[in-house]
Amino acid sequence: MSTLKAINATVTGSQEGPDAIPLTLKPGDVVHVRHPHPDRPGYVWAEDGQLSAGWMPMDLVDTNAGQPQARAEYCSAELTVSPGDTVRLIWEDPAHGACWCEDRHSERGWIRNEHLRFEVPKD
Repeated sequence: MSTLKAINATVTGSQEGPDAIPLTLKPGDVVHVRHPHPDRPGYVWAEDGQLSAGWMPMDLVDTNAGQPQARAEYCSAELTVSPGDTVRLIWEDPAHGACWCEDRHSERGWIRNEHLRFEVPKD
């Protein structure tokens, strides 16, 4: 029987999460698209019309429904990390160049792939 092993990564670049309550969307939720990300093509600042806001991939927004709506479940939480931090990979989203990770405080959120160096699992 195989043993499932955690995949860890070392953070190689700083990332500061936005100072906002992250968006947590399900398909069909109304999304208010505000402006494009200055450094990440395809990402936009979006709000739920109440308290939540964050960066999200524009391809997850359906603009053909009258009012823009989420196409899929999505959470915009981003981890604030510094070089040398170690995180655990939960899920990789290669289409958007980011990984959903957990830090040593059990906080979870997105980290851009360019800020991660994956450790090779040892047998």
